[in-house]
Amino acid sequence: MAILYESLGSFHTGVFSYRILISKRSRGTISLTGENLIFESEKDNVPFHLKLSEIRDFYLKNRFTIPIIELKSIHGTIHTISTLKERKKHFHSSLQMVENLFRQLTRLIFNKDQIILFDAIVMFYPGSLKSFNIKESSLRGHLFLTENYILFKSFQSGNLSRIKIFDIQQVIMEIIDSVTYVSIETLDGGFYSILPLTTSWGKFVKDKNKTEKLYDILNQAKMYKNSEQFSNQKNEKLREDLIKCLYCGNIIEPEANLCPFCGNEK
Repeated sequence: MAILYESLGSFHTGVFSYRILISKRSRGTISLTGENLIFESEKDNVPFHLKLSEIRDFYLKNRFTIPIIELKSIHGTIHTISTLKERKKHFHSSLQMVENLFRQLTRLIFNKDQIILFDAIVMFYPGSLKSFNIKESSLRGHLFLTENYILFKSFQSGNLSRIKIFDIQQVIMEIIDSVTYVSIETLDGGFYSILPLTTSWGKFVKDKNKTEKLYDILNQAKMYKNSEQFSNQKNEKLREDLIKCLYCGNIIEPEANLCPFCGNEK
């Protein structure tokens, strides 16, 4: 199986502690394939395999000022994982490195075999921006736009949203307190607002270019899906209009007087 992601990191199953996190047994190589998360310890070089299909949830946390990802399996087991970088014989982790691993996990678990049109870290608001306190209701996480849906995975536990492109009624740019958001209204009356982010001096800030790019690509995806839906409906109507020859059973056009296959009248 091809390796899709690889990094030096730390992996531990069960009760977490700082000593365990930095120990040689917990330190090794983290790899991701299309099916598994693999960890190979520096101490014993025995690979541990965790099927991606068995991961129920994953989320970011800070433990002892170290950014980590906690994975919950369908069996109730908790695994702690972090990425590391060696510098002057010391090992360090960064939020950016861990967020990249979070992105890869989200892509492989929820977006496997999908064509990715856009992805970014965003602030996500499940509702109208005018109806609640933005700061209190915002969720930060990673967003993927595919040909078929928008998927948002929060950095917090348990928050996952999926919006089908077919279900989107309109996409607009909305300005609240001098900040531009991409706002989505769905056919069932739901509202979602998205603010793409970038990092500057270790902090997240709004990214106007990504906001405009998301708006453009999302509208293009919506237009394509609407066109595809219209084409499918048209083809279905044509199939319904076609009839079978009573003599040979072949499909013939409804306006034909004679079957082109057997020559009999339809």
